[in-house]
Amino acid sequence: MLVFVLFAALAGPAPHPKMQDEETPAPPPAASNVAVDGVALIPESKRRLRQAHFTKETLVIAPNGKPIRIVAQAGVPDLAVLRARNLLRFFLTDVPNSQYGRDKAPVANAMANNRAMLMMPEGEHREGREPRIEAQPLYEDETPVDGSRWYVLNDWEHRDAAFEEIFHLVHDAGIGGHQAGALPRYQQELDAEARAAIAEGRWGIPIDPHVGDWIEELEAENSLAQEYIASVIDTYYGLWAAFDEAPGGMWGIYCAKTRDELTTKDPRGKALLEAFLPKMMHGYEALIDPNFEGTFSLTFDTEHPYTHKSRYYVDATLTGSKDSSITGNAEDNVLRGNHGNNALHGGQGHDVAVFSGPATQYIIRPDESFVTVRDSIQGRDGNDTLTSIEVLRFADGDVAAPAN
Repeated sequence: MLVFVLFAALAGPAPHPKMQDEETPAPPPAASNVAVDGVALIPESKRRLRQAHFTKETLVIAPNGKPIRIVAQAGVPDLAVLRARNLLRFFLTDVPNSQYGRDKAPVANAMANNRAMLMMPEGEHREGREPRIEAQPLYEDETPVDGSRWYVLNDWEHRDAAFEEIFHLVHDAGIGGHQAGALPRYQQELDAEARAAIAEGRWGIPIDPHVGDWIEELEAENSLAQEYIASVIDTYYGLWAAFDEAPGGMWGIYCAKTRDELTTKDPRGKALLEAFLPKMMHGYEALIDPNFEGTFSLTFDTEHPYTHKSRYYVDATLTGSKDSSITGNAEDNVLRGNHGNNALHGGQGHDVAVFSGPATQYIIRPDESFVTVRDSIQGRDGNDTLTSIEVLRFADGDVAAPAN
């Protein structure tokens, strides 16, 4: 694959992440209905979105009661839209004791006030053919669903740009980039470090003649900070750890490939990330692709390179109806099965297994080394086998898992 083609997809200039004026005002939280927790149809009254072939949306409601909107074209899978929503929620989850992330309400409120919007067009990015609405783009072909073939195989033809593009939205409209944000001091520090990283050869590494042109474009549009910290984020959360075509991350444009390399090769970038984001992905629910078969692991395993990424997850949910399984990690995991018969292994930590109905609709049987939970409603939760799970969470409350 030619570097300049990849580079164009990675770094093409994006519209400022601001929602354009529409014919009808954004609904208040009480009217946001299914879009807050699922995906809803965009009303026909929003003609500009409809004319650009955006037919569905999901919302994140800021503390001030205003929505941050994610809109998608019809062919984008709902699960990809929900993944984008969950990543946005993760970026806006408070990080106690951090310098800039301990209270993210002002960041979320700034995004909502700036009418921040993420758009998810179908297919792949084609330069010059972007939808003509003012929103941060995230294309269908660059947001692999957790557990999908693209995700499990670390398919670089469909590399995961969701972290990068969604954080651009948070950065530009919430922290403060192209729009007035809540953390101008943090933005100043990020911009200064981006320039230092270029000067010291940590980022913007000239692996290709087009890198220099890209840096000049970023300088002209005041986007150095956004692109630099996005590179740090992708490495920090394991997205480049399995990449073996070049040293470092972001195709070799960034010096570090893994979190361990960050510690020695870009400690200042790592510190700036940890001033806003957590070490583990608290606040993110991984929705596992319904076609996934086998055991989805949140524990790093060299035989399964996708676990470079999933090792940082905390909560995971199987979707669909296959008899698949989840293995947790040392965190306090929240694990949920699907309509099939699942095995949920919590591992270390104080772990929770989640079920759809009230406790009276399940038969709970402890065995020597596991607990079985049988759903009396056919086609709902199936029969699940639990190991190292401390809490059973039903619709009517939590129950301590029986000893075995």
